[in-house]
Amino acid sequence: MEEMTTGLCPKCGHTLQIPAELERFSCMYCGERLTKRQLLTQPEEASCSEEDCAVSFDHAVSRLGWCVQNFRGYQKKILRDAFFEAFETYETGCAPVIQELNSGVRPERQTELLERAAEAMLDELSAGWEKKNDMEDEKVVLAIFFVPMVRKLQLPVSEEFVSLLQKKWVERYPKSPFYLGDYESISGGFRKKFLGLCFITTAVCQELGKPDDCAELTAFRAFRDGYLAAQPDGEALIREYYNIAPGIVTCINTCSDRHASYERIREQYLTPCYEDLLAGRNADCKTRYVQMVRDLERKYLN
Repeated sequence: MEEMTTGLCPKCGHTLQIPAELERFSCMYCGERLTKRQLLTQPEEASCSEEDCAVSFDHAVSRLGWCVQNFRGYQKKILRDAFFEAFETYETGCAPVIQELNSGVRPERQTELLERAAEAMLDELSAGWEKKNDMEDEKVVLAIFFVPMVRKLQLPVSEEFVSLLQKKWVERYPKSPFYLGDYESISGGFRKKFLGLCFITTAVCQELGKPDDCAELTAFRAFRDGYLAAQPDGEALIREYYNIAPGIVTCINTCSDRHASYERIREQYLTPCYEDLLAGRNADCKTRYVQMVRDLERKYLN
């Protein structure tokens, strides 16, 4: 039988078992490049005393609210040309807080302590809200930056903490929910090659179970590539929507009742637009579609 070496990843804390002859390898959980020496040399905090763990926990909890409040305005960075740099900056600033939280949570008390951390974080956030929009703005930062960052770290506390945080948020604010997203899915949305005009339409049709070659999408694509592209401002509008539409869809998917939101968009905007196209009223369709994007931009990105 092949001889194996067992130890903890110093970055994410997961137990790893590797062939003994390997000197360098990647953690299967977080992807960190490691040496066998790092695997065998455990950090002192892995077995911290109860007092040291409590100090780390309290300090981390005191910084959780900062991970949202200090990044107010980041809902305006959910754009194709801004998201990746913004997320990297956010992760650099906030990952140490979650790593310290992880270090301060003893496994035998994990659920109890993470519940306390989630409650304390939400208490701190709500205490800083001066107007209704403050809650909505910080919810976007929470859902699209904080939660995906915590999950991306893949620490032992990551999944339970964000699940408790989301559950307690919904208990407090049932009319303004958010849902658990992950970095891979959100960043993947910004990498899709749909041109902007059809990005929102595609998301609506997918939510309603319509195929990619349905009549509505076919008509909107023809409108985009024909009439709109030929207008003096057409190419500029297409480029603008290409930049902002993925962020709008991301916010709908993680920060609202997505089915109700897409149904409302279909009824209020897309169905009348489609009827304009069928009747040959291309100018009316353009006006209505521009209004839809502006309304959604104000609602979700500003």
